Amino acid sequence: MADCLEILNQELYQLQLDAEIVVHEKRNIDQSGYNKVVIVTDLSATSVQGGDNDGKVLYPFLWDDAISGPHMIGVDGKFDCLNVSPQDCCNIIKTSTPNPDTKGNYIDCHFFVPYGGVGNPKRSDRVLVNLSPDGRVHEAPIVS
Repeated sequence: MADCLEILNQELYQLQLDAEIVVHEKRNIDQSGYNKVVIVTDLSATSVQGGDNDGKVLYPFLWDDAISGPHMIGVDGKFDCLNVSPQDCCNIIKTSTPNPDTKGNYIDCHFFVPYGGVGNPKRSDRVLVNLSPDGRVHEAPIVS
């Protein structure tokens, strides 16, 4: 990842841009917060939008349930929260997964309001970089 940031910094310097670089790494099960389901809201933060604008919320890992063993939560790791408030969606997820995992953590939620939404304004001095699990940039960085 350091090489990626160094290259980006060099490119920004050549373009004479002064910008904050925000790097999003693909989550893995070994990171803190692995037990949080990311709920993407609409711009007003009142309804679940989902990553693909379909109201679906994804938890990409097996839940290593301390009582019943590892299994996918939801329906194949997805919850349908179309037209549901973020907090109600979180409650649905928590109710469906009541047991802690083998590390003693319970399922939890992280609410993400897209850039340009309530409390998360778009900025012309921020560059978003998405990295793949192996640390490579897998899509073009965007200004937001």
